Amino acid sequence: MFPAPLFLALLIVTTPLILIFDGPIFHGVVVAAAAVLVAIVGFRIRPGEAGFLSSVIRPIAIVAAFPALWMLIQVLPLGASGLAHPIWESAAAALGRPLAGSISIDPGATLISLARYISMAAIAFVASAVAVDRHRAEWILFALTMATTLIGLLILTASLGGLTLLSGDDGSSARIAASDSATLGIILAAAGAFHALERGNLRAEDQRRSAVSFQLAFVACLGAAAICSLAVFVSATRQTYFAATCGIATLIVAIVIRRFRFGPWGYSAIVSVALVIAYAAVALRPGGRTIDLTVAFAAQAPKPLIAVTQRVLAETSWVGTGAGTFAAILPIYRDIDELGIAPLSPTAAAAIAVEMGRPFLWAALMAAIALAVTLMRGALRRGRDSFYSTAGASCIVATMLLAFGNVGVFSTPVLVIAAAAVGIAIAQSKSRSI
Repeated sequence: MFPAPLFLALLIVTTPLILIFDGPIFHGVVVAAAAVLVAIVGFRIRPGEAGFLSSVIRPIAIVAAFPALWMLIQVLPLGASGLAHPIWESAAAALGRPLAGSISIDPGATLISLARYISMAAIAFVASAVAVDRHRAEWILFALTMATTLIGLLILTASLGGLTLLSGDDGSSARIAASDSATLGIILAAAGAFHALERGNLRAEDQRRSAVSFQLAFVACLGAAAICSLAVFVSATRQTYFAATCGIATLIVAIVIRRFRFGPWGYSAIVSVALVIAYAAVALRPGGRTIDLTVAFAAQAPKPLIAVTQRVLAETSWVGTGAGTFAAILPIYRDIDELGIAPLSPTAAAAIAVEMGRPFLWAALMAAIALAVTLMRGALRRGRDSFYSTAGASCIVATMLLAFGNVGVFSTPVLVIAAAAVGIAIAQSKSRSI
């Protein structure tokens, strides 16, 4: 498998640097790195590991192919079908010649979004291939914890030191992305701490490291969790706090269920409490029913941006405007007093609803919930390596909630960290010995 684990770890550790300079150039670098990693895995993976990887990733890969297929459909010339965006008719009338319209108002931006999506899926695939071996999975989890801790230190440096490493503005995209990365860092560091504590208490015959090393790992993970927690505290909003709390709660609930071996009634009680919390959060959202759910929790977004986004949402069809086109569609709906707002979606959920359509948004949420449940079931069936799947499920829960609070989950660092965490969880959701 060498050097795929090393290259993947290096890509993860460089996410703090990507956070500072995130942009089209780094998007291309990440896409190229993902392609190289897939090629290395294809050439170097062992037959036994390949067979196991195929068994655990095949159903997930099939579902993951649908968003890519929908993006491809969005760039096809569909003028005769009636699905093309009306903007193409206006453009044809202005130019005085027919145009092959498509769902996407900017096919180039949609193709770029497709490339980014495929690269994130590739990183998740490579992380799964690498994490088939539990020792390599430990190193990747360590790299994820290190990267998110460094991002947390960046936030603290910028906040407490008065520096402008993250654009200085509390509502800047870099600072939002850093806060979301630190939120995932809390979950990953906590999972690493629980994992080190459990492994340190074991006295298996194949355990080569002493209990002292596991104790040091436990203390280091607690320190990383503390740094990320403090970073979130000084930079985030209540919505981010809620997402982090739900992510940690998912981790703790899985540990409690596994430790006390709850039966179906215990599962039902926990699910019922989770549903009540979700219903209360939606029912008590700011603005009541006058604000669309996809922007109701965007506390950091300017009010003019939320207002114009609601107008875009109200007039967007079920097929969307094309992936990556929110910035292109926003100027059409802006008023004179809204010309100064940045062409950035207030939340990731609103961007998905506009670009991909509302049916796609809710289907994606259902798929994410199903994946989280699958990982949780795998974690409950595992032994000492259950924390990988639990951490992946917790990261999915936190990411879903963050998507309704800000747009930071679309940043490259958050995508790389989340993709790698989910990839590890998928590989470790099933024991190779079964």
